[in-house]
Amino acid sequence: MRLPVLVLSCFAFSSLLAIFANAGSTLRQDSSWKRYYNQQWGYCVSYPARWRRGDAYEGSGIFFETGAKKQSSPIGEIDVAALPNHLGQPQLNFVDDVQVHVQGLEKFERAQQMELLDQRPMDLFGHPALFTKERYYDPLERARWIDEIVFTRRQDILYRLELECRSDQLARFEPVFTHFVSTFELDCTPHR
Repeated sequence: MRLPVLVLSCFAFSSLLAIFANAGSTLRQDSSWKRYYNQQWGYCVSYPARWRRGDAYEGSGIFFETGAKKQSSPIGEIDVAALPNHLGQPQLNFVDDVQVHVQGLEKFERAQQMELLDQRPMDLFGHPALFTKERYYDPLERARWIDEIVFTRRQDILYRLELECRSDQLARFEPVFTHFVSTFELDCTPHR
């Protein structure tokens, strides 16, 4: 009777060791980084080189996405965009920018049950910025997602850096996003 309990205990302990061993490690597709330079808007940022990449916002932005493995369905995406004020309208404050973004999530990303988890002002390399973190439910995927965004503005351009990931994958993607944001620069040149 004790042998099955001992075997089960050893299996449970070895499983926990594997989880703890991998908790601090970086997946291969998250470990190698490249630099992206947007010539039109003059910003640059580093991104995970093994993630899929695509243009966004009619060339003013770019997104990077990955799954549990390199070619699996995306469970995390990071993007950056420069959103100019073409209409010459009065600039929104960051809180209003967040509301416009949330309305877009609800309309285009099927976001339901939106919850604001965190919102705070910050400084992004000498520019006032706002960090916001929300959680929502996607009914088609039957999963909760986290959306973290940093908004900053310079002149008539709103810069938005965003992480979207499944909430059960936040421990993996949040450090990647933190590094991504720390590499963001304005007034870049093509080569350092």
